[in-house]
Amino acid sequence: MGVCMSTSNEEDEQRKRSQMIDKKLDEDNRRLRKECKILLLGSGESGKSTIVKQMKIIHQNGYTAEELGLYRLTIYKNLIDCAKALISAMEHFEIQPEREAVKEYITYLASYQVDPDPNTPLEPKVGDAVTSIWRDPSVKLVMEHQSEFYLMDSAP
Repeated sequence: MGVCMSTSNEEDEQRKRSQMIDKKLDEDNRRLRKECKILLLGSGESGKSTIVKQMKIIHQNGYTAEELGLYRLTIYKNLIDCAKALISAMEHFEIQPEREAVKEYITYLASYQVDPDPNTPLEPKVGDAVTSIWRDPSVKLVMEHQSEFYLMDSAP
């Protein structure tokens, strides 16, 4: 402690802390000036989330394994939901499948639940069932009523 113009350790620490805060604020300011914010507006299923996903793939390092697993789970659920919507429409419009195997697949899919574990793949029978139902000629008759029931745009 000097008699003239000396500073205490506490004042030195405060000055260093103030400089660190100022430096952090400058860094944040520079980073924010480079950031671009976008407001995406649109109706449902118009592609808003698709744009965000594409931006992530192009400008970042893509998706983590965990994110991919969650998207996989969403795709599986959408696939089953679309198949069930088609089955429900067949029942509603009293349209019977033409192939006997399709009737068995309809029974199978009607009670099928997607495993919530994103690392569990769909059973091969699910793919066979969806493909078989979609290829059945009766689906053309159901699709003539497509304005009367909901089927996701991403359905085949």
